[in-house]
Amino acid sequence: CSIFTPLDKHKFGAANVMVMKNLTVKKYTKMLKTTEIRKKMHILILIGVFLANISLIFGQKPDIRTIVIDPGHGGVDVGAGGRYTREAMLALNISLKLREVMQREMPDVKILMTRETDILPGNLTNKNSALIWRANFANENNADLFISIHLNSTPANQRWERRQVGTKEQTYYVKQGRKKIAKKRTVPVYEKYRAPATVLGTQTYVLASDYYKGKVASAGRSSSIQEYVDADSIGGMPEIDPVEARIKAQQYAKYFFQKSLTLATYVEEEFANIGRYSWGVWQRDWAGAQGIYVLTATQMPSILIETGFIDHPDEEEYLNSTEGQEEMAKSILNAVKRYREVLQNPEKMVQQTALISEK
Repeated sequence: CSIFTPLDKHKFGAANVMVMKNLTVKKYTKMLKTTEIRKKMHILILIGVFLANISLIFGQKPDIRTIVIDPGHGGVDVGAGGRYTREAMLALNISLKLREVMQREMPDVKILMTRETDILPGNLTNKNSALIWRANFANENNADLFISIHLNSTPANQRWERRQVGTKEQTYYVKQGRKKIAKKRTVPVYEKYRAPATVLGTQTYVLASDYYKGKVASAGRSSSIQEYVDADSIGGMPEIDPVEARIKAQQYAKYFFQKSLTLATYVEEEFANIGRYSWGVWQRDWAGAQGIYVLTATQMPSILIETGFIDHPDEEEYLNSTEGQEEMAKSILNAVKRYREVLQNPEKMVQQTALISEK
């Protein structure tokens, strides 16, 4: 049908009406085509969003985007002591070396540190406040991994004994009637010396998978070291609500324990590969004297690495050397790379049976 009425034709003329009719038809045709194109684009966008979501749900594998390295202690909290070094400084040096190799070989991952100098994190002055700051820092930065670096110590490496180094003549007196008679005798001469250090090696902690069964585990090795684990190298536990702890423990067991255990296992395997003696992977309690706050409060897979015994002269010298720090850093890096690969194949995660808990 005609768009214009006879009156329109009379008013504008037949020729003008035809021109306007053609222009109007073209306009409407163009509008229809534009609408169709928009509909098709909208459909394509919806399909794209749908496919992207499907990819996220079914296709995309978890990966590591942010790692927080936590050098233990710092500032007023010097940690364990060796013959000439302190734990806080060695932990910092190893951590700085670890950041260096990670930034070089994992450039797509953001590497953060809780401290970069000899201070308590957050420039705080209270040890427990600094522990809370470390965990909050990792959580606020949405870290995918938390790696705390420490050094161990033990009373077994700090024993003093005595040994005979010769003899000497000693004068003593005996009473005969009212007189004292001087006599001579030979007696041993002793000196005090520091007994040779006997305990050395590495160990890596994860948080116990069960709130009630968080006994220390030694991965099948001698349990004698359990008496000597330096509590100060781990830090006092700020108070934690038991109910809150149990809830967190359930979440940890569900989301983080197996990943933490896998990374910790790889770390100890890499240490063994470079000739270090490994005490294996240990579990620690959720609360009390055996607790590790930074493992309890971080909301991601977390491990605490004891890189060696600072009070063993050979290990102190090794961990204070450039070579030793590079070897330790590269071993941890290799473990993280292996862990990153296994994220693509969750069935290859290390199972809890790898830990042998002492009852």
